[in-house]
Amino acid sequence: MKRPSSSIYRSILMFLAGTAHLSCTATAHQPRPSPPPSPPENTGASSPVDDETCRTELWSKFPSFTDELCSALPRDIDPELQKETIGRGKFAEGNRLYDILAWQSFIAMAWPVTEDGRARPRLADDGAHGWDTWKSSYDIFKPDGSPPDAWNPAEQQAKRSAPEASVPIDTSRTLQDDRQADSFILWDQNGNKVYYEVLYSERLFEFLNDNKLYNVDGQIAYSKEHCATPEDCANPDAPWGNPINKTQTPSIALKLAWKLLDESERHLEGRFILRKAYVRTGPRPSLRTFGLVGANVMIKTLSAKKQWVWAAFEHIDNVDVNPLETHDGKPLKPSFNNPDCPLCPVNEPPEKGVWPPLEGPWIGRTQVHRQQPIPEDTAALNSQVQAQLKKNRSALQFYELVGTQWPTDGGGEPSPSDKLPDAIANESGGRPYRSYLVNTVLETYMQKGNTVAAEVNGALRPETTRIFHTSSCMGCHSGARIARGRPQDKITWGERGSGDFLWSFATKAAKAGAGQASGTTSAAAAGAQPKQPK
Repeated sequence: MKRPSSSIYRSILMFLAGTAHLSCTATAHQPRPSPPPSPPENTGASSPVDDETCRTELWSKFPSFTDELCSALPRDIDPELQKETIGRGKFAEGNRLYDILAWQSFIAMAWPVTEDGRARPRLADDGAHGWDTWKSSYDIFKPDGSPPDAWNPAEQQAKRSAPEASVPIDTSRTLQDDRQADSFILWDQNGNKVYYEVLYSERLFEFLNDNKLYNVDGQIAYSKEHCATPEDCANPDAPWGNPINKTQTPSIALKLAWKLLDESERHLEGRFILRKAYVRTGPRPSLRTFGLVGANVMIKTLSAKKQWVWAAFEHIDNVDVNPLETHDGKPLKPSFNNPDCPLCPVNEPPEKGVWPPLEGPWIGRTQVHRQQPIPEDTAALNSQVQAQLKKNRSALQFYELVGTQWPTDGGGEPSPSDKLPDAIANESGGRPYRSYLVNTVLETYMQKGNTVAAEVNGALRPETTRIFHTSSCMGCHSGARIARGRPQDKITWGERGSGDFLWSFATKAAKAGAGQASGTTSAAAAGAQPKQPK
């Protein structure tokens, strides 16, 4: 397909610059040349011609969302549009590029697949989701430090499918992690815990596996090979997605948050992406139905370089609903907020007490509040995408993009840690567009509000200036490290940023042959583990 000339892009962007907000209609902008013919109606067919056509169509209606939903993962934002927007300092327009990339990636990851992992024809078709063919953190970072099994989409999907009584219960069939990054539990308004899991795409898995980064000993060996001196190291750098080279798909890490759907919520199952899994709530694991309530996505692209692209998705019923709207004849209720309790403290772990006090057996309930509203431009795009998802009869219509975070200077270094504002705003390097991005069901208690800057970054002490602070995906993950050595069997960790923004190097990896019990982290037992920000 012939690429349109740069003059067309300039015309589009000149029009954009004269408007107060990005338009949500295609008619307000001069379109690119028409893409190849698509199916006669928007059926949600995967790859109507081929993956490349699908990727080309992704940007054909920018700044609006494409007419075609597609099972193909995009490799990056459009490089010519990047040049015309971000390259000219037009970061609001550039953010729309990343919002579209986030939505298309989320749709492609959730696309239903056949038993051997191929995309089904339509988004509404039955079947496991694409991410069900990916490896989980427990598949890669095994408790005993042994190598992961080979990539096998069919086998992985079978492991995650609804288990039968005769099939052994393993980590792929069990939701184990019930703690957020700051170690607190999130409770819904029915008193049920939220569970979490981390999944890795094929390209990211291959990188971790090929370099033996799945255990502490492998990380130490990698450091010895790639460090001329302790200060001069070539740290792990997962493969980037390349918009020019079709073979270079991005590395992706995906963290999902699952809420138990109990008997009182059976009528709501059509509003959720569902998963059946075992949880260990008593002497014996029980098989339960869960609904997806949140997802954080990390995408390694050429445009973002080492800082990755970050996106947060949530279920639309998490913290607020239309009280006049019903589903199956019953009023909707927020999953994580009680609108009838105006005195309930927000974003506080129930371990610290709840209001009103509960009588009888203690049950936790978290009063979740969104500290930062979803930006208007992202909300407008959400409406476009949700309309298409509704037309395609997909449960994805009940999810929304909270926002994206990305580097305006991909590959740029972090700022010095002892001066405001960059000590916090550019803690990660890359000078992020929007300093903060928070998912209310994955970083609930990191929504701090006004606080002393030195409490956010200890290097600022004795700075007493108060700032607004909430969670930053890039800022938090920039603290990830890998193991450098193990003198006297105590692990020493690399400098901040040595872990390629992947906390699993420190929180999941075991010593080779450690033989740890399932779900534990031998690195924590062997040496002081780098701490995630709270």
